[in-house]
Amino acid sequence: MSYREKYNRIGSRYDILEVPLNRYFEPLREKAVKRVSGKVLEIGVGTGKTLKYYPRNVELYAIDGSEEMLKVARERAKSLGINAKFIRAEAENLPFPNDFFDYVVSSFVFCTVPNPERAMKEIVRVLKPGGGAIFLEHTLSDSTVLNLFFLMPLELILSPLLDDSTTRETHKLVRKFLEVEKEESYYRGIVRLIVARKPF
Repeated sequence: MSYREKYNRIGSRYDILEVPLNRYFEPLREKAVKRVSGKVLEIGVGTGKTLKYYPRNVELYAIDGSEEMLKVARERAKSLGINAKFIRAEAENLPFPNDFFDYVVSSFVFCTVPNPERAMKEIVRVLKPGGGAIFLEHTLSDSTVLNLFFLMPLELILSPLLDDSTTRETHKLVRKFLEVEKEESYYRGIVRLIVARKPF
C-alpha cells in the first residue's frame, strides 16, 4: 500500500492520532507561519492544522498527496473563513511555474516524503529569488541515547503504518539547497524549526 493510500484511509481520523502531541506542536506551528507574506505555498498541508495561524492577507496555496486529507483541510478552511487554493499534488512534482512563491512552508512533511532531495529541489524551483522557506520537521536528535532508544524503535512502528521516518536529517538537506538564516532545536533536536532563503 502506498503512503498516499495509507493517508487516504486515515484522513478523517488523523487529527485524533495527533491529540497527544498538540500541546507541543501547535505553538511551533503558529511560530513557523505567523510572519509569512505574499504568495505562500504549504506542502503537505494534511488536515490543515496550520491554516488558522497564517496572516489573513496572504495568498495561500496548499498541496497534499492525499485527497482525503485535503477534504478535511478544505472543510477546516471553510469553517475558519480562509480562502485558500487546495490542490492534490506531490512535493516532488509541484504543479507551479518557476519563481512563483514568496514563501514555501513545510510542517512535519519531510518525514514522509518518498524522495526528500527531489522535493527540496522543487521547493527551490518554485520559490522566487530571495524567497523564504520555513521547515518545521521531525529530525534525528542531537542525543545518541534518544536516537538509539526512542527514535529508532519508534521508526520501526511508524514506518510500516504511515511511511513516517523519525530519523531523517532534514536540517542538513535544507543547508544543501538553501541559505539557512535561523535554526531552532526543540526536545533535544527531535523537532527543528528552520528558516531559510533562496539566494538571489
